[in-house]
Amino acid sequence: MSRSTHSTRTALKDRIPGGRDGRRMLVIGFIDKCGTGLWSTAMALYFTFVTGLDLGQVGLLIAVSGAAGIAGAPLGGRLADRFPLVRVIICAQLLRAAALLALLTTDDYLLLVLFSAAGALPDRATNVLTKLYAARVAGPDRVRYQAINRTTSNIGWTLGGLGAAAALAVGSTTAFQLLLVGDALSYLVMAALTLRCAEPPAPATSRIAAASTDATPAAKP
Repeated sequence: MSRSTHSTRTALKDRIPGGRDGRRMLVIGFIDKCGTGLWSTAMALYFTFVTGLDLGQVGLLIAVSGAAGIAGAPLGGRLADRFPLVRVIICAQLLRAAALLALLTTDDYLLLVLFSAAGALPDRATNVLTKLYAARVAGPDRVRYQAINRTTSNIGWTLGGLGAAAALAVGSTTAFQLLLVGDALSYLVMAALTLRCAEPPAPATSRIAAASTDATPAAKP
């Protein structure tokens, strides 16, 4: 490895707060947004063309899921106060994967609504939990960390949307199902990476700090 390459990597590490775990959580967030971009772009069409719902049913499903997701943020904060943050994040990611895969098992409307709402709850919770983790590992540099995180998240959304567009161009049931499976697999990868993160210290102001640095919600059934 050349000296210039080593210097470049060292400079990059110095610019990202939070050390190795902070950088790993950025990768996790990037993967999250790639998967979310895949599913969110094709979600309405999946429910329309694969499960046979009409537009009114799809609209109601999305509305119910969004309403259920609202409870995810405060619930995630409460759980983070009582249990190790890394474990709570992993559980949320696994629940998101399970809820998505459950959609493949049925065309029943009530079950589809139930599974979508069940996925929206940990989805919104994860958004808060990852901000809490960032606030704890980045400390006084959390604002800069969140700025970097927003940039990587936007790139992830874009790449996920491009992947979904390719599948939509195919337009087959299999393509839609693969999108859903791809998003679920991304959560499993995230859980495996999160498992390697150390548990950060838990100052009393972590939740307030995380909420103040980025108030943008993430909503997805």
